[in-house]
Amino acid sequence: MEEMMRLFRTPIAIAVMVVAGWWHSLVLADEELRLPEDKTICSPSGVYCAGMSVIDRRTTVFKHGRPSWSMDRWFPDAYLADDGDHLIVGHGGLGLVPVRFHPSTTILTFWRRGELVRKVPLTEIVEDLSRLPLTGGHRRWGRTLGFDDQGRFLVQTVEDRVLAFDVKDGSLVDTWPSPRHRN
Repeated sequence: MEEMMRLFRTPIAIAVMVVAGWWHSLVLADEELRLPEDKTICSPSGVYCAGMSVIDRRTTVFKHGRPSWSMDRWFPDAYLADDGDHLIVGHGGLGLVPVRFHPSTTILTFWRRGELVRKVPLTEIVEDLSRLPLTGGHRRWGRTLGFDDQGRFLVQTVEDRVLAFDVKDGSLVDTWPSPRHRN
């Protein structure tokens, strides 16, 4: 046993373990996406909720348990605004785009009662696309944060910026450094 322990302390063995650990972290860098499942999301006030059915590929918005409107789609990353009319949808990759992404890849979509209002491309979210970090088989652009106390929709980019969008028309209304970089 002591002979084996000495073998593990050699420089080559240590180098092999470091490389194996590094390779393992690269392979596991991208979390495996979960299988789609039925879910319910609610507006920040809780007055409106949306039931999303995977099998029916349908999203139905309810107010106090009564159907208000629906659309023939299911989304892995969706947020319902407090007015119950607007649905904001994040990119299906949940913060990741393929390594060989197209700059016009849609990151956010804004919907009003099932009608598309606006698509926001990656080029409007990230200023310098060459700086998207590699995470194994993808590149990370940032993440959706949800609504702020003013009802604006927020995303945080890998450039440490927070972007605020108007939920009604999908326009960018504000941007600032992320909180962890404020003085």
